[in-house]
Amino acid sequence: MVLTRGVLLQERMEFLKEDLTHLFDEQGIDQSQYDDVVEFRDPITSYNEAKGYMFNIAMLKRVFAPSFQLHDIKQTGDYEVTTRWTMAMQVTLTRGTPISRFWDPKLVFTGTSVMGINPSNGKFNRHLDYWDAIDNQQYFSWEAFGHVLQQMTDISRTPKDLPTPSYSILKKFKDFEVRRYDRMLVAEADMDSRGPAAVTCATSGQDGGSPAGKGDGAFNTLAKFIFGGNAANARMRMTTPVFSDNRGAMQFVIEPSYQDVSSVPSPQTDSVRVRERSEGLYAVASFSGVADPQNAAERESALRQAMQKRGTVADGSDWLLARYNDPSTRPAFRRNEVLIPVKEFELW
Repeated sequence: MVLTRGVLLQERMEFLKEDLTHLFDEQGIDQSQYDDVVEFRDPITSYNEAKGYMFNIAMLKRVFAPSFQLHDIKQTGDYEVTTRWTMAMQVTLTRGTPISRFWDPKLVFTGTSVMGINPSNGKFNRHLDYWDAIDNQQYFSWEAFGHVLQQMTDISRTPKDLPTPSYSILKKFKDFEVRRYDRMLVAEADMDSRGPAAVTCATSGQDGGSPAGKGDGAFNTLAKFIFGGNAANARMRMTTPVFSDNRGAMQFVIEPSYQDVSSVPSPQTDSVRVRERSEGLYAVASFSGVADPQNAAERESALRQAMQKRGTVADGSDWLLARYNDPSTRPAFRRNEVLIPVKEFELW
């Protein structure tokens, strides 16, 4: 039976939606759906047969713990479809070794794959990957190699024993990434630098100060709340990161075992507020070192400029600072992030 072009393309897209879920699992993708001669190319690898493509997948599985998320797929030519995806890879060679205490990088790539289809047999005969973070997409791209190396040499740490908010990375550019955060519950307290003037600004929607301002009092208030200073005397788990915003508030994320605000133990003081942060899009720029007010402000300004360059529209002037590590962590190993809410964003 000969399929019309429209039916063939629709069938191929439905096939990829299911088949790509097995890209890195034990089942693997269906190699029979690729021509023996298939052009596969990304900025740092190139093969001209299906066996080479399968070898590349197997190599990634040996060296890393890779994951793949398909965001969307659409027709982009007469016999061509394009996928948009995120791929994350955690180095496995150092797991369980002392090295992982100091070096445990996670690599993230986002981009598109242009998939050509042979009209005579319906099989894929072309697979070309394009990364969002680079300009030079041609093999061999030294820019792409530098992007990989930069992520491989990142020594900032995320505490492994603490829960973190759930999010998906939709696009990763050279200087920032766009994330979709799931809803989360937070406990909130006013920072020490949030005096009467700052409170007035915050309630009127204006800037209440630097998210990197003095916050020892707020931190201690929130720590007391989650470690048993609540109506139920319940001890909750510490989470990471600690958020603070430009309206003068610090936030601890409530551990995920609590599903809604009503299930969280009530604070014993009006200094602590428990609320839900709805899901949303954020532009995020990461940096190490000390997140002091000047450094954080410079990072926020640079992020807004990068967003404007990429056509990513900020949702107002609000922004947050996320700090993942305790003060005893050496500055070079600290993970800090500036987050700006996103109003308009194009996935494609």
